[in-house]
Amino acid sequence: MKIKTRIFIVIVVVIILIVAFTASYIKFRSDLQAGVTKIHDLQSQLYASQYGDVEYVLAGTGPTVLISHGVIGGIDQGMGLADLYLGQGYRFLYISRFGYLKSAMPVEPSAKLQAKVYNELLNFLQIDSVFIMGNSAGGPAALHFALDYPAKCSGLILVSSAVPGNTKALPPQVFMKAVFGSDYLYWCTVKFFGASMMKMFIPESILKTLAPAEKKQVMDTVFLSGLPITQRTKGILFDTYISNPSIDDDIPFEQIIIPTLIIHAIDDPAPPIAGAGLLAAKIPRCELVRFETGGHLILHHEDEIKRIISDFVRQ
Repeated sequence: MKIKTRIFIVIVVVIILIVAFTASYIKFRSDLQAGVTKIHDLQSQLYASQYGDVEYVLAGTGPTVLISHGVIGGIDQGMGLADLYLGQGYRFLYISRFGYLKSAMPVEPSAKLQAKVYNELLNFLQIDSVFIMGNSAGGPAALHFALDYPAKCSGLILVSSAVPGNTKALPPQVFMKAVFGSDYLYWCTVKFFGASMMKMFIPESILKTLAPAEKKQVMDTVFLSGLPITQRTKGILFDTYISNPSIDDDIPFEQIIIPTLIIHAIDDPAPPIAGAGLLAAKIPRCELVRFETGGHLILHHEDEIKRIISDFVRQ
């Protein structure tokens, strides 16, 4: 091959790469700006607790439900959880947990300390009692709240919560800090490896049944809604390496005296159903609702979950 031909091929390849990068970066900036706008429009408030600022939104009428959101969350995810699993007829207290969005990260964070901050915020807002719903990584803080502040807790609801006995190895911290510490790198990871990431939440058997539009909705709702991820990095690392593993500490679950509802899918590829069963066996006044399918998101059972939670709250 002549030198001129090789040079021409190299130039063409470089041009294609530049065009591809430019196009992807423009799309990234659009998705990032959408995330920034969404957060700006939340109209949240800040409470200056003794452990740093706490971001919250109080909205609606009815029995008060405190939403303890999952990983890659914040009050925006809390609102999505409320729409998905509870619906109308409640007063919601959405809180960004430690390290998410505008909420501070204390010097020595823990799920137990997060529960203490929940209680402090309730005192500030002059709310006597709440139902608390812990989803995924928000479960440990919800459990500690029910255990430590029973007078403030009308009932505990755990939906796909972190549970004891999850033996899966944790990813290297250097990897987590890199991916979740860069908006662009996180966006690229979602775009190029989104199918693999979805398998962490949805079983392969269900993924095969989802239409392309449904898969896109999951991608947008679960992953791309995390942008800007750099406003959630500290919270994600806290959940991954401190809060979630602490569920296996010597916690006296049997001392939780308030009514408890656990909702979990048998095919959840994240927190194992066996751990949900262990919790249900230890908590005295506990009902465990198992769904055969649905994965971590308990897909296609949203209306049934709303009815189950509504019955629980009104009892």
